[in-house]
Amino acid sequence: MTVFNDNAIGALEFTVTWERDGEQYEEWFLGRRVNPVNDIFPRGMREALEGKRAGESVVFTYEPRLCIPRRRDSLVLRLTRDRLRRKTVSGEPILPRVGRFYPQGHIDGLLDVYPDTLTPFRLVDLDDETFTADRNHPLADVPVTIEAKIQYMEPRDVGAYGSLTHWREATCDWGPGMQAMLDGEPPDFFHPAFFDRAADLGEDFRPPAPDAAALRNYQRILARFVRPGMRVLDLSPDSERPTGQYDAAACLCALEYMDRPVDILRYIAHFLPPGAPVVLAFTDAFDPDRAIRGWRELHPFERMGLALEYLRMAGFTEGLGTVSVRNDWRDRDDPAFLKTRGVSDPVFVAYGRKPE
Repeated sequence: MTVFNDNAIGALEFTVTWERDGEQYEEWFLGRRVNPVNDIFPRGMREALEGKRAGESVVFTYEPRLCIPRRRDSLVLRLTRDRLRRKTVSGEPILPRVGRFYPQGHIDGLLDVYPDTLTPFRLVDLDDETFTADRNHPLADVPVTIEAKIQYMEPRDVGAYGSLTHWREATCDWGPGMQAMLDGEPPDFFHPAFFDRAADLGEDFRPPAPDAAALRNYQRILARFVRPGMRVLDLSPDSERPTGQYDAAACLCALEYMDRPVDILRYIAHFLPPGAPVVLAFTDAFDPDRAIRGWRELHPFERMGLALEYLRMAGFTEGLGTVSVRNDWRDRDDPAFLKTRGVSDPVFVAYGRKPE
């Protein structure tokens, strides 16, 4: 069996976990074509993986500054509002809201930023004349635990050294941390047009279906909360009207179309006992005409933060957290295998429990 060393390549399953404001967050990311020679790993991880086989793993907990770039006060900028470029999503103007994340390319006049720079900043303050942009990494102040599990290793072809990947950046940048609150307060998600839809759902509407691998990932996450024999209340629009008592509630690819999600969650709370879990899951595929406007405006990781806020507002305030799964393999017999380069749909989950 091939082991992890400079003469091998393979795949690693990275799991990043952290805690903030009493809430638990988890990100799973598949590192494809891992190259022990060229790639950059978090501190100490490359050495610890040496000699490990498929199925074996290493775990490191990193305090702030030891993995995620340290927080710098110089990256928190107070600027005049005319420095905030006017941008649109699907032809609709982006409305700046406190606590939300936006691409740094939205800020005009920064020497190290171009208009198409996607690295996020957080809008931490806003008034009629100025705004404050925090350009620090969303996890800059948070200890993170990273597990790297070897999925497979195979001998390297002679002379084939491939490209370089920075695995901390691949796993921790571009999303993780964006689902958390700002100083204990939720982002200002809601504006008057937030729940507007361009088209009605209609009786025959069916949301885009996740691929088979994504469905399996969803089922694996759901199994953390739902045991065999439990009665689960389905929150999908075409589900049957609830009757009697349920042990849990869940939905997949339905939250993005709800224009009264908090009312729905408050309603289903009557059918759940104290301690019952509620699991809200989605992918990055949805019908843009039928999804609410606010959903279209948000980054996928912010959508998990929105789902958490729905749960809080509906009274599901215990055991809150999120799980995300990205970059997994798509089944080879999937019709979209070539189009997606073999990448499965990501799965995003927010969960909470009814208080005891």
